[in-house]
Amino acid sequence: MFGFAFRFPAGRYHATPWGRNVNEADVAWPPEPWRILRALIACYWRKGDRERWSEDDLARLVDALAADLPVFRLPEGAIHAHTRHYMPIRKGRAESRTLVFDAFLHLPDGGEVQVIWRGVALDGDLLELAGDLASGMGYLGRAESWTECRVILEADGEPNCGPAEGGFAGESFRLLLPRSATSYRAVRERLMREEGDRIRAAAKKPITERALRGRIAKSFRAKSVDTLPARLVDAITVDTADLQNRKWNRSPAAYEAIYARDPATNPGVVPRSLGRRRIRRASSVKNQPTVARYLLAGRPRPRIEDSVKIGEVMRAAALSKFGWATDDVSGKRVPRAPWQVTGRDEQGRPLRDPAHSHAFWLPEDADEDGWIDHVTVFVADGMDHSVRSRLDRITRLWITARARDEAGEKPKIDEWRLALEGFGSREDFAGASRLLATSRRWRSVTPLLAAGHLKKAGYEGEVHRLLRRRGIATEGVAVEELRDIDVGGTARRALNFHRFRSRGRERQIDTRGALLEITFPEDVRGPLALGYASHFGLGAFGGVGDANTTGGR
Repeated sequence: MFGFAFRFPAGRYHATPWGRNVNEADVAWPPEPWRILRALIACYWRKGDRERWSEDDLARLVDALAADLPVFRLPEGAIHAHTRHYMPIRKGRAESRTLVFDAFLHLPDGGEVQVIWRGVALDGDLLELAGDLASGMGYLGRAESWTECRVILEADGEPNCGPAEGGFAGESFRLLLPRSATSYRAVRERLMREEGDRIRAAAKKPITERALRGRIAKSFRAKSVDTLPARLVDAITVDTADLQNRKWNRSPAAYEAIYARDPATNPGVVPRSLGRRRIRRASSVKNQPTVARYLLAGRPRPRIEDSVKIGEVMRAAALSKFGWATDDVSGKRVPRAPWQVTGRDEQGRPLRDPAHSHAFWLPEDADEDGWIDHVTVFVADGMDHSVRSRLDRITRLWITARARDEAGEKPKIDEWRLALEGFGSREDFAGASRLLATSRRWRSVTPLLAAGHLKKAGYEGEVHRLLRRRGIATEGVAVEELRDIDVGGTARRALNFHRFRSRGRERQIDTRGALLEITFPEDVRGPLALGYASHFGLGAFGGVGDANTTGGR
C-alpha cells in the first residue's frame, strides 16, 4: 500500500467541491483524489527538483495513483463551520458589497487525514519523488488551508470512508477522481472520433486525413492550450477556465464515484444532498429526508419577533421554484408544487390533515441573540427528489414594502442570503437546533395563537386539544402560561411579536396569543408548533434542558 497523511496546523480545511459555488457553504470532505493529484503536480512545477526528477517520472507517479480507488481514514470530531463577510466589488465607478460565505471544516487538534491506495506499491524512485513532493506541499484546497503532508506506508487503523462498490456503508456522496491512464486514452479517442465525424459532416467537400487531424487538434485547443492532451498528467493540469471554454463541466480525465463515510466519525459534518445527480433507487418515505436547514445571513438579519413574515416568504420562495400554472376556470395562477409544499389539495383548499404532514417553514434564532439566523423546513411525509432539487435552489429571501413612502421614494427592500446546510432527519440536526430537539419541557419561541375560540380552560385547554389532534396523549401534560420570555437578553411578551398573516385565507380569531411552557410526562421529539399559522413560525416551541435523542415520539 501507499498513502499520504495530511495535517492542518490551523485546524481548518477550506475547499469548495467541484461544481458548487462558494456561497453554497459546502466543503469537499474528504479531500478529492483529483485535488490531491493536482496539488502534487503543482508542487512539482513550483518546488520540485526538475534536475533530479523528469516529467516522465511525474507522469509515472500520477498514472500509478490514478489506477486505484483510494480509501480514507478521517479524524473524529470534524465540524462544519463558516464565516461570512461582505466583499467589495467594483462595477464601473460604483462599488457594491456582496455577501460571501467562507465555509470550512474545523478539525480537532492533531487530527490527521490519511489517504490510502491499497493496491499501489511504488518502487524506490517513485517513492522518493512522492516523498519530496509531499514535503513541499504547503496547502491543500484554498490557500488558507495550510497543510503538512508526509508519505505513509502503513495505515493508522481501519479506513472509515471508501467507495460504495468496495463494501463501505454510511452517508453516501460523490467524489471527484482521476481516470486511469487506460480509461483516459479510451475517452480521448472517443472524443476525437466524435469530433472528426462532426467535422466531416459539416464539410462541403472531402477532407484529407492530415487536414482532418489538424482540424481536430485545433478544435480542442483553447488559447494555444491543448485541452485534450495525450498524457494523463497533462490532462489533469489543464486549467478550469480552458475546460469551460470548451463547454465542459469537468475534465475528460475526471469522473465521479459514489463513496460512503461513517457519519459517527464526523458528527459535526452536516449530511448534504446529492442534489440533481443523486442516484435513483427504490425508496420509501422512511428513507427520504424530512428536514432541510438553511443558514440565513444579511445586514441586519430579521428579528425573531418577525418569524411569521420570514416563514411566509420562505414558502413563497419554494413555490416560485416549482413555477405556476393558470386555472382554466378562474384564470388565477396556481402553484405547480405538490401538496407537501403548498399545504393545499387539488382544489386549492387548505389541507385538514390532523397529522400536519405538509411543510413547516420555521425561522430560528439558533444562537439566541434575538435575530433569525436559520430557517428549518420540516416535512413529516418526507422530501422526494423533486422537492429537494427545488429547495436546493433557494438562495435568497426578500420583503418589499407595498407602498411608496410619504416622500414618494421607491419601496424599501429587505433582502437576505440563504445557504443550504443540508438535508437529513431530525436526529441529524437535533444537536444544533432547539426546534428539532427531543425533550420533556418545551418553551415558546414564538407566541401560540388559538386556532379557534378559547374555551373556559383557556390556552391550557387549547394546547390539550391541539395535541390530541396530533395523536399525542395529554394525560400528565402540564401547561404554564408565561408572562414573558428572554429574547437576546430582553424580556419580550406575546404582544411584542408580529402575529398576523400577510394575506392568509384562514379566519384569525385569536389576535393576542400567549407564551407557554409545556411539560410532558416523557420525551417528545420536535418540531413542536401548534395553533394558528404554526406552519409559518407562530406557536413554535424549543426544547429546554438536555435533549435526549432516544425515545421520543
